[in-house]
Amino acid sequence: MSAYWLLTLIPFLAGLAVTGQQGMVALTEHVLRRTARRVEGTVTGHIASREATYATLHPVVRWTGDDGREYERAVPDTIGAHALPEGSRVRLLCTPGAPDSVTLDAPDRYRSAVIGAWLGVLLWAGALTAVLIRIATLLPAPYRY
Repeated sequence: MSAYWLLTLIPFLAGLAVTGQQGMVALTEHVLRRTARRVEGTVTGHIASREATYATLHPVVRWTGDDGREYERAVPDTIGAHALPEGSRVRLLCTPGAPDSVTLDAPDRYRSAVIGAWLGVLLWAGALTAVLIRIATLLPAPYRY
C-alpha cells in the first residue's frame, strides 16, 4: 500500500464530519419547528456584532409572550438585516417558557442543513466508492467478476 491511500481519508473523514454536523442542525431545526410556538413580532431596530472578522447587523424584535409580557431581543438571523427594515412584521419561533430562545421563522436554515448533509454523504460515499473500486482492480484475476 502506498501513501496515496491516506489521501482518501481526508474526504472520507471530512464527509463524515459535515454529515454529522449538518444532520444535527437539521434535526434541531426539525424539533424546534415541531415544538415551538409561532408569534408575530415587530422589528424595532438593529444591533451590530462582530462575528469572525466582519461586523453584522442583527434585528431587534419586540413580541408578546405566552404570559402576556412584552419581550425585546436581538435575534440572530441568516438573512441580511437590510431585508428587515424597522417597523416590519416578522414571524418568530418561540420555545414555550424560554423567551431567550427566540429565532426567526425562516425555513432556509433547515433546507441548507439538509442539502449540506447530503453533500457530506456524497463526499464520504464517493471516497469509499473510489477505495472499493481501487481494491477491486488490485484483486488477482480469479477473484474478479
